[in-house]
Amino acid sequence: MEEQKHKIIHLLGVADRTLKRSISKKVENTGVFRSQHRLLMILGKHPDCSQTELAERLEISSAAVAVSLKKLEKSGFISRQCQENDNRVNQVVITEKGWEIIDQSVQYFKEMDKAFLKDFSLEELRQLEAFLERMIKNGEDYYKALLKQEEISN
Repeated sequence: MEEQKHKIIHLLGVADRTLKRSISKKVENTGVFRSQHRLLMILGKHPDCSQTELAERLEISSAAVAVSLKKLEKSGFISRQCQENDNRVNQVVITEKGWEIIDQSVQYFKEMDKAFLKDFSLEELRQLEAFLERMIKNGEDYYKALLKQEEISN
């Protein structure tokens, strides 16, 4: 049973890498990297998102977000505008060019969803969803336990 569990975790990693590799290949001619597509998609859904919130959602540092935003701005996918009530705060605004990339990305992701989940029945998809949600919860619980252990050790 332990060997089977290890194989499943390994296969999840392989599936994740295959998806990331496919996304990177699909978007390579757009002028936006895979991670920047994710950032744009989050901004599209949450336009008032701060740089700190973006970092949290992407699970990366604020510095990494700043670098990505700078590249996206330089390429014309976003602009930064000062807020009327506080000139120290920049609001990130998606440009028309940025919205075109977001629309294109949505189509790419639909295409990949279809390709990766080809030949799965509705029941199989529901089962897979339930299994993955359970795995994610187990993983989150494990991570919280690690954090708690670290707190106790310090």
